[in-house]
Amino acid sequence: MLISSIKNGLRPPARSRALLASTATNSTNSGMPMRFLSSSSITPTNNDNKGLVLFSLDEKTKVATLTLNSPSTFNALTVEMGTVFHDTVMNRLIPGLKSGDLNANSLVLTGAGDKAFSAGGDLKWLKGLRNNPVHINADHMSSFYRSFLCIRDLQIPVVAAVNGPAIGAGACLATACDMRVASPASKIGYTFATLGIHAGMGGSHFLPLSIGRAMANEALLTGKIFNGSEALDVGLVNKLSATDDSSDVKRVAYELAENIARQNPLAVRTMTKTIRLRENEGLEAALRREAYAQALCYARNDWGEGIDANVERRDPVFEDYFSE
Repeated sequence: MLISSIKNGLRPPARSRALLASTATNSTNSGMPMRFLSSSSITPTNNDNKGLVLFSLDEKTKVATLTLNSPSTFNALTVEMGTVFHDTVMNRLIPGLKSGDLNANSLVLTGAGDKAFSAGGDLKWLKGLRNNPVHINADHMSSFYRSFLCIRDLQIPVVAAVNGPAIGAGACLATACDMRVASPASKIGYTFATLGIHAGMGGSHFLPLSIGRAMANEALLTGKIFNGSEALDVGLVNKLSATDDSSDVKRVAYELAENIARQNPLAVRTMTKTIRLRENEGLEAALRREAYAQALCYARNDWGEGIDANVERRDPVFEDYFSE
């Protein structure tokens, strides 16, 4: 099982069809809000997929909740989920927060169920990209990650409740949030290199901002998986729950979000924007680089070896750098 293998320090199996993903997105310059999505780049939401992302608002505490809702796949980040996520954030939350129809001062992002925050991207889909031209794959990945990075366009701070493993793209999504809460047994893993792919979704940009250059370099280049205690020690998460229970993680996340929501709402919104403006410096270039680098990885003959090795519980045997 994915969860047991992560707890034992092994590479999580790919039969969840989700571990990682990667790449990029476009934006405006760093002096303006980063608009990661344009409606033309995202497929309209299919009504059958709307349940993949859930939204709710506690009008008393003014804390909103956005939930990745695919527990049977450990909340894998798929193209379909991304389309719904984008639609919810860009067409409902942002307009509502601007007009006052949604009176929220903070938001908690979490995963449904008690097994995972998100085990990452759909590996079957990623393996299928190997036959596409490099420029097409760069476009595919850019659009895919835009659909989730739009979380940074919200006017209010976002707390990620990492209620279980956050691997690959799932880890990057959590890292793109303003704050993170985890449990001692939570696993936050940047496993891209182990699977034979460049990091994406801003992981190579946001991780050094969170934990420093030296530790981020080690994590990205070795595919390191942090447990909750390690994540707290290096500053990757803000708080740990007392127990490993998923509900306890969410409780601590809501306590933090409620504390924020009690502060002056104008001060909170303007400071959130100021903090992100600084964090966004260099982000656009990093995202473009990630998209292209990932597309290059898909074009190699050995693309998929890391995924196969993960399924077979063995070390990957990658081809030489000079191979095609």
